[in-house]
Amino acid sequence: MTQLIELENDAGLQLKLMTTGAALLSLNVPVGEGYRNVLLGCSPEQYASQQVYLNAMVGRFANRIGGSVLHYQGQTHHLVPSQGENCLHGGKDGFDRKEWHVVSQQADKVVLSLHSPDGDQGFPGDFDTKLTYSLQGSNLVIEIEATVSKPCPVNMTCHGYFNLDGKRSDVRDHALMVSADTYLPIDGMGIPLSAPQPVEAALDLRHQRCLREQWLSHPQLMSAKGFDHCYVLATDGSEQVAAHLVSADKKLAMDVLTDQPGLQIYTGNYLAGAPAGSEEPYHDYEGICLEAQLLPDSPNRPELGDPWLLPGQKYRHLTRYRFIAQ
Repeated sequence: MTQLIELENDAGLQLKLMTTGAALLSLNVPVGEGYRNVLLGCSPEQYASQQVYLNAMVGRFANRIGGSVLHYQGQTHHLVPSQGENCLHGGKDGFDRKEWHVVSQQADKVVLSLHSPDGDQGFPGDFDTKLTYSLQGSNLVIEIEATVSKPCPVNMTCHGYFNLDGKRSDVRDHALMVSADTYLPIDGMGIPLSAPQPVEAALDLRHQRCLREQWLSHPQLMSAKGFDHCYVLATDGSEQVAAHLVSADKKLAMDVLTDQPGLQIYTGNYLAGAPAGSEEPYHDYEGICLEAQLLPDSPNRPELGDPWLLPGQKYRHLTRYRFIAQ
Protein backbone atom coordinates (compact mmCIF):
# COMPACT_ATOMS: atom_id res chain seq x y z
CA MET A 1 0.00 0.00 0.00
CA THR A 2 1.26 3.46 -0.90
CA GLN A 3 2.69 5.43 1.99
CA LEU A 4 2.94 9.22 1.82
CA ILE A 5 5.99 10.93 3.30
CA GLU A 6 6.60 14.61 4.09
CA LEU A 7 10.01 16.11 4.84
CA GLU A 8 10.96 19.65 5.89
CA ASN A 9 14.15 21.33 7.06
CA ASP A 10 15.16 24.52 8.85
CA ALA A 11 15.91 26.25 5.53
CA GLY A 12 12.25 25.90 4.56
CA LEU A 13 12.48 23.19 1.91
CA GLN A 14 9.36 20.99 1.90
CA LEU A 15 9.35 17.65 0.07
CA LYS A 16 6.42 15.30 -0.42
CA LEU A 17 6.90 11.82 -1.86
CA MET A 18 5.37 8.36 -1.84
CA THR A 19 6.65 4.83 -1.56
CA THR A 20 5.18 3.79 -4.93
CA GLY A 21 8.02 4.30 -7.38
CA ALA A 22 9.82 6.30 -4.65
CA ALA A 23 8.18 9.10 -6.63
CA LEU A 24 8.39 12.75 -5.61
CA LEU A 25 5.05 14.57 -5.46
CA SER A 26 6.12 18.17 -4.76
CA LEU A 27 9.09 20.24 -3.66
CA ASN A 28 8.42 23.69 -2.20
CA VAL A 29 11.34 26.13 -2.23
CA PRO A 30 11.30 29.51 -0.42
CA VAL A 31 11.41 32.38 -2.91
CA GLY A 32 10.87 35.93 -1.65
CA GLU A 33 7.97 36.00 0.76
CA GLY A 34 6.44 32.77 -0.52
CA TYR A 35 7.12 29.31 -1.87
CA ARG A 36 7.42 27.75 -5.28
CA ASN A 37 6.66 24.12 -6.05
CA VAL A 38 9.43 23.36 -8.53
CA LEU A 39 8.26 19.85 -9.50
CA LEU A 40 5.46 18.74 -11.76
CA GLY A 41 3.34 16.06 -10.15
CA CYS A 42 0.07 14.17 -9.99
CA SER A 43 -2.02 12.83 -7.14
CA PRO A 44 -1.06 9.40 -5.75
CA GLU A 45 -4.34 8.05 -7.14
CA GLN A 46 -3.40 9.19 -10.66
CA TYR A 47 0.14 7.85 -10.60
CA ALA A 48 -0.68 4.39 -11.95
CA SER A 49 -2.24 5.93 -15.07
CA GLN A 50 0.75 8.06 -16.06
CA GLN A 51 3.38 6.70 -18.46
CA VAL A 52 6.06 9.41 -18.25
CA TYR A 53 7.95 8.22 -15.13
CA LEU A 54 6.69 11.30 -13.29
CA ASN A 55 9.39 12.11 -10.68
CA ALA A 56 10.03 8.40 -10.10
CA MET A 57 13.23 6.55 -9.24
CA VAL A 58 13.99 4.43 -12.31
CA GLY A 59 16.09 1.24 -12.59
CA ARG A 60 17.64 -1.28 -12.71
CA PHE A 61 18.94 0.50 -15.77
CA ALA A 62 17.85 4.06 -16.48
CA ASN A 63 17.58 5.18 -20.10
CA ARG A 64 17.77 2.69 -22.97
CA ILE A 65 19.27 -0.71 -23.72
CA GLY A 66 19.08 -1.40 -27.44
CA GLY A 67 17.17 -4.50 -28.50
CA SER A 68 16.36 -5.35 -24.85
CA VAL A 69 19.23 -7.80 -24.71
CA LEU A 70 22.35 -8.19 -22.57
CA HIS A 71 25.51 -10.06 -23.58
CA TYR A 72 28.09 -10.74 -20.90
CA GLN A 73 30.86 -13.31 -20.74
CA GLY A 74 29.13 -15.71 -23.09
CA GLN A 75 25.69 -15.38 -21.54
CA THR A 76 22.65 -13.69 -23.08
CA HIS A 77 19.78 -12.17 -21.10
CA HIS A 78 16.58 -11.03 -22.79
CA LEU A 79 14.97 -8.06 -21.06
CA VAL A 80 11.35 -6.93 -21.07
CA PRO A 81 10.93 -4.28 -23.80
CA SER A 82 9.25 -1.04 -22.72
CA GLN A 83 9.75 1.28 -25.70
CA GLY A 84 9.39 -0.49 -29.02
CA GLU A 85 12.04 -3.23 -29.12
CA ASN A 86 14.21 -1.46 -26.55
CA CYS A 87 14.30 -1.62 -22.76
CA LEU A 88 13.67 1.85 -21.32
CA HIS A 89 14.12 2.63 -17.61
CA GLY A 90 14.28 -0.99 -16.49
CA GLY A 91 11.35 -2.56 -18.34
CA LYS A 92 7.56 -2.34 -18.21
CA ASP A 93 7.50 -3.14 -14.51
CA GLY A 94 10.64 -1.28 -13.47
CA PHE A 95 11.42 0.34 -10.16
CA ASP A 96 9.04 3.21 -10.94
CA ARG A 97 6.18 0.70 -10.56
CA LYS A 98 7.45 -1.02 -7.43
CA GLU A 99 6.44 -0.45 -3.83
CA TRP A 100 9.48 0.77 -1.91
CA HIS A 101 9.90 0.16 1.82
CA VAL A 102 10.68 2.77 4.48
CA VAL A 103 13.86 1.85 6.37
CA SER A 104 14.01 4.98 8.53
CA GLN A 105 12.61 8.50 8.59
CA GLN A 106 13.56 11.79 10.22
CA ALA A 107 12.12 15.28 9.81
CA ASP A 108 14.41 16.08 6.88
CA LYS A 109 15.48 12.63 5.66
CA VAL A 110 14.03 9.30 4.60
CA VAL A 111 15.74 6.05 3.65
CA LEU A 112 13.92 3.63 1.34
CA SER A 113 14.85 0.14 0.17
CA LEU A 114 13.85 -2.21 -2.64
CA HIS A 115 14.58 -5.85 -3.44
CA SER A 116 14.43 -7.01 -7.06
CA PRO A 117 14.61 -10.80 -7.49
CA ASP A 118 16.74 -12.70 -9.98
CA GLY A 119 15.12 -12.47 -13.43
CA ASP A 120 13.03 -9.37 -12.67
CA GLN A 121 12.34 -7.79 -16.09
CA GLY A 122 14.96 -10.23 -17.44
CA PHE A 123 17.87 -8.81 -15.43
CA PRO A 124 20.24 -11.34 -13.87
CA GLY A 125 20.74 -11.76 -10.12
CA ASP A 126 19.11 -10.62 -6.93
CA PHE A 127 19.34 -6.85 -6.59
CA ASP A 128 19.10 -4.79 -3.40
CA THR A 129 19.16 -1.02 -3.22
CA LYS A 130 19.00 1.68 -0.57
CA LEU A 131 17.79 5.15 -1.52
CA THR A 132 18.10 8.27 0.63
CA TYR A 133 16.27 11.54 0.07
CA SER A 134 17.50 14.30 2.37
CA LEU A 135 17.02 18.06 2.66
CA GLN A 136 20.34 19.74 3.43
CA GLY A 137 20.13 23.52 3.59
CA SER A 138 18.92 24.66 0.16
CA ASN A 139 19.65 21.21 -1.35
CA LEU A 140 17.64 18.13 -2.20
CA VAL A 141 20.20 15.34 -1.99
CA ILE A 142 19.70 11.89 -3.53
CA GLU A 143 22.03 9.06 -2.54
CA ILE A 144 21.78 5.52 -3.89
CA GLU A 145 23.61 2.31 -3.05
CA ALA A 146 23.02 -1.11 -4.61
CA THR A 147 24.41 -4.64 -4.64
CA VAL A 148 23.84 -7.68 -6.87
CA SER A 149 24.25 -11.46 -6.56
CA LYS A 150 25.21 -11.91 -10.23
CA PRO A 151 26.89 -9.55 -12.72
CA CYS A 152 24.28 -7.01 -13.78
CA PRO A 153 24.34 -3.52 -15.32
CA VAL A 154 23.11 -0.96 -12.79
CA ASN A 155 22.17 2.63 -13.58
CA MET A 156 19.59 4.42 -11.46
CA THR A 157 18.33 8.00 -11.59
CA CYS A 158 15.58 10.33 -10.46
CA HIS A 159 13.21 11.17 -13.33
CA GLY A 160 12.15 14.48 -11.80
CA TYR A 161 10.35 17.03 -13.96
CA PHE A 162 11.37 20.54 -12.89
CA ASN A 163 9.77 23.90 -13.59
CA LEU A 164 11.37 26.68 -11.57
CA ASP A 165 8.58 29.14 -12.38
CA GLY A 166 6.47 27.37 -9.76
CA LYS A 167 3.42 27.42 -12.03
CA ARG A 168 2.13 25.93 -15.27
CA SER A 169 4.41 27.38 -17.94
CA ASP A 170 6.62 26.49 -20.88
CA VAL A 171 10.02 25.35 -19.61
CA ARG A 172 11.62 26.39 -22.89
CA ASP A 173 11.64 29.92 -21.43
CA HIS A 174 14.12 28.72 -18.78
CA ALA A 175 17.85 29.25 -19.34
CA LEU A 176 20.22 26.28 -19.10
CA MET A 177 23.95 25.63 -18.90
CA VAL A 178 25.45 22.13 -19.06
CA SER A 179 29.11 21.44 -18.25
CA ALA A 180 29.77 19.08 -21.14
CA ASP A 181 31.92 19.29 -24.26
CA THR A 182 30.42 16.14 -25.80
CA TYR A 183 27.05 14.39 -26.11
CA LEU A 184 25.60 11.23 -27.59
CA PRO A 185 23.83 11.59 -30.96
CA ILE A 186 20.77 9.29 -31.09
CA ASP A 187 18.59 7.51 -33.61
CA GLY A 188 14.82 7.91 -33.77
CA MET A 189 14.34 5.62 -30.75
CA GLY A 190 16.91 7.31 -28.56
CA ILE A 191 19.68 4.74 -29.00
CA PRO A 192 23.19 6.29 -29.30
CA LEU A 193 24.47 6.29 -32.87
CA SER A 194 28.13 6.57 -32.02
CA ALA A 195 30.68 7.35 -29.36
CA PRO A 196 30.36 10.84 -27.80
CA GLN A 197 30.64 13.70 -30.27
CA PRO A 198 31.53 17.37 -29.72
CA VAL A 199 28.56 19.60 -28.90
CA GLU A 200 27.72 21.95 -31.75
CA ALA A 201 25.26 24.67 -32.69
CA ALA A 202 21.95 24.32 -30.81
CA LEU A 203 23.28 21.34 -28.86
CA ASP A 204 26.07 23.43 -27.33
CA LEU A 205 24.90 24.33 -23.81
CA ARG A 206 28.29 25.23 -22.33
CA HIS A 207 27.18 28.84 -22.03
CA GLN A 208 23.86 29.64 -20.37
CA ARG A 209 21.09 30.44 -22.82
CA CYS A 210 17.34 30.34 -23.13
CA LEU A 211 16.19 26.93 -24.33
CA ARG A 212 13.81 28.51 -26.81
CA GLU A 213 16.74 30.02 -28.70
CA GLN A 214 17.66 27.83 -31.70
CA TRP A 215 14.76 25.52 -30.80
CA LEU A 216 14.60 22.55 -33.20
CA SER A 217 17.31 24.15 -35.34
CA HIS A 218 19.46 20.99 -35.33
CA PRO A 219 18.51 17.65 -36.96
CA GLN A 220 19.05 15.86 -33.63
CA LEU A 221 16.55 18.17 -31.92
CA MET A 222 14.09 17.89 -34.76
CA SER A 223 14.17 14.10 -34.60
CA ALA A 224 13.54 13.98 -30.84
CA LYS A 225 11.06 16.92 -30.82
CA GLY A 226 13.42 18.69 -28.43
CA PHE A 227 16.20 17.68 -26.09
CA ASP A 228 16.35 14.01 -25.12
CA HIS A 229 20.11 13.58 -25.16
CA CYS A 230 22.80 12.38 -22.78
CA TYR A 231 25.58 14.90 -22.19
CA VAL A 232 28.95 13.48 -21.17
CA LEU A 233 30.35 15.20 -18.11
CA ALA A 234 34.05 15.71 -17.40
CA THR A 235 33.95 13.89 -14.07
CA ASP A 236 36.61 12.23 -11.97
CA GLY A 237 34.06 10.43 -9.84
CA SER A 238 33.67 13.28 -7.36
CA GLU A 239 30.66 15.57 -6.99
CA GLN A 240 30.77 18.37 -9.56
CA VAL A 241 28.40 20.95 -11.05
CA ALA A 242 26.78 19.40 -14.11
CA ALA A 243 24.13 21.98 -14.97
CA HIS A 244 22.65 25.34 -14.00
CA LEU A 245 18.96 26.06 -14.68
CA VAL A 246 17.30 29.49 -14.31
CA SER A 247 13.57 30.26 -14.18
CA ALA A 248 11.96 32.44 -16.82
CA ASP A 249 11.61 35.36 -14.36
CA LYS A 250 15.20 34.83 -13.13
CA LYS A 251 14.06 34.72 -9.49
CA LEU A 252 15.11 31.12 -8.91
CA ALA A 253 18.04 29.04 -10.13
CA MET A 254 19.05 25.41 -9.61
CA ASP A 255 22.45 23.77 -9.78
CA VAL A 256 22.70 20.05 -10.49
CA LEU A 257 25.74 18.43 -8.88
CA THR A 258 26.58 14.76 -9.35
CA ASP A 259 29.31 12.15 -9.35
CA GLN A 260 27.82 10.42 -12.40
CA PRO A 261 29.42 10.66 -15.89
CA GLY A 262 26.27 11.54 -17.84
CA LEU A 263 23.34 13.95 -17.66
CA GLN A 264 20.24 13.21 -19.72
CA ILE A 265 18.48 16.42 -20.73
CA TYR A 266 14.79 15.84 -21.53
CA THR A 267 12.48 18.76 -22.20
CA GLY A 268 9.18 16.93 -21.71
CA ASN A 269 8.69 16.46 -25.46
CA TYR A 270 5.98 13.81 -24.93
CA LEU A 271 4.51 15.02 -21.66
CA ALA A 272 1.09 15.89 -23.11
CA GLY A 273 -1.79 14.05 -21.45
CA ALA A 274 0.04 13.16 -18.23
CA PRO A 275 -2.19 13.73 -15.17
CA ALA A 276 -1.61 16.93 -13.20
CA GLY A 277 -3.62 16.50 -10.02
CA SER A 278 -6.83 18.51 -10.03
CA GLU A 279 -5.73 20.61 -13.01
CA GLU A 280 -5.99 19.80 -16.70
CA PRO A 281 -3.39 17.29 -17.95
CA TYR A 282 0.10 18.52 -18.67
CA HIS A 283 1.18 19.82 -22.06
CA ASP A 284 4.45 19.13 -23.81
CA TYR A 285 7.41 21.17 -22.53
CA GLU A 286 5.98 22.07 -19.12
CA GLY A 287 8.88 20.40 -17.30
CA ILE A 288 12.53 19.54 -17.81
CA CYS A 289 14.36 16.44 -16.57
CA LEU A 290 18.04 16.64 -15.63
CA GLU A 291 18.85 12.97 -15.01
CA ALA A 292 22.32 12.12 -13.73
CA GLN A 293 23.32 8.63 -14.86
CA LEU A 294 25.72 6.30 -16.63
CA LEU A 295 25.62 6.36 -20.43
CA PRO A 296 22.66 4.79 -22.27
CA ASP A 297 23.08 1.45 -24.08
CA SER A 298 26.46 1.01 -22.38
CA PRO A 299 25.90 -2.60 -21.16
CA ASN A 300 26.72 -3.92 -24.63
CA ARG A 301 28.99 -1.08 -25.81
CA PRO A 302 32.32 -0.86 -23.98
CA GLU A 303 33.16 2.44 -25.68
CA LEU A 304 30.36 4.02 -23.60
CA GLY A 305 31.75 2.87 -20.27
CA ASP A 306 31.30 -0.17 -18.04
CA PRO A 307 28.00 -0.21 -16.09
CA TRP A 308 28.33 -3.85 -14.99
CA LEU A 309 28.18 -4.31 -11.22
CA LEU A 310 29.73 -7.49 -9.87
CA PRO A 311 28.94 -9.43 -6.69
CA GLY A 312 30.89 -7.96 -3.80
CA GLN A 313 30.93 -4.49 -5.36
CA LYS A 314 28.66 -1.59 -4.40
CA TYR A 315 26.98 0.80 -6.83
CA ARG A 316 26.95 4.38 -5.58
CA HIS A 317 25.20 7.45 -6.94
CA LEU A 318 25.03 11.00 -5.58
CA THR A 319 22.97 13.82 -7.08
CA ARG A 320 22.36 17.19 -5.45
CA TYR A 321 19.76 19.73 -6.60
CA ARG A 322 20.82 23.08 -5.10
CA PHE A 323 18.37 25.99 -5.20
CA ILE A 324 19.40 29.66 -5.32
CA ALA A 325 16.71 32.31 -4.84
CA GLN A 326 17.61 35.64 -6.46
